[in-house]
Amino acid sequence: MKKIIKKIAFLALLLSSTGIFAAQGLNVITITTDDPQGYLKWLTESQPVFQEAQGDDVLAQGICSPLAGGEAMNEHYVWTFAPSQAAMMGNPGFWSEKNVQRALKKISSKREVTRRDLYYVIKGGDVGAAGTTTANYNVISKTNDVNGYVSAITEMEKAAADNGFGDISVAVYGATTLGDRAGSVMASVQAPTPKRLGAFFDQRDSDWMSKSMSTFDGIRTPIIDFNMLCTTLSVNN
Repeated sequence: MKKIIKKIAFLALLLSSTGIFAAQGLNVITITTDDPQGYLKWLTESQPVFQEAQGDDVLAQGICSPLAGGEAMNEHYVWTFAPSQAAMMGNPGFWSEKNVQRALKKISSKREVTRRDLYYVIKGGDVGAAGTTTANYNVISKTNDVNGYVSAITEMEKAAADNGFGDISVAVYGATTLGDRAGSVMASVQAPTPKRLGAFFDQRDSDWMSKSMSTFDGIRTPIIDFNMLCTTLSVNN
């Protein structure tokens, strides 16, 4: 059984107990490659190097590979959760660290970095143990009512649990720096398997799902969406 070992939102409780406030960070690097298996092998083998260079500035790292959606073919999304915005943005020397540089040279000719996006965690989600793979549907939207959007998502999540989908969770991330998507928010629906995610979307015409979707239509405008498999590669315990 897959064991969920870390909940990103949990760190906020630890920090608040010491009188410190921090918004957890999510760093997403978009790459393209014609050799996804080779890239995944390299990224997995490089985790010890990256963990040593980043230390406590990172909670977990992994990769998402699209099944549908996105902007370009052969895209993949390398994600890193940080305990705070300061931790996410405060280690520019990471890229010049000699062991990191050595690792990057091994893959530089086999992939292209096309985007770098920074988010803050509004509503946290679960990160599984290293090696855990989940099915995710992410949608980036514009909204003038972030609180209302998060509230609607939370209500949908509760309705899903009441209707047999307690294994579905939804996280929400706000824009720190997103370039041409500035000011947008990203909702991430997570399921244990692609089939289970599909079963969730089969409920679109149900009374409970229809009610939730009608609420979304009034408060957000979708920009782009992604259907992906996401794998956790390392967790900082």
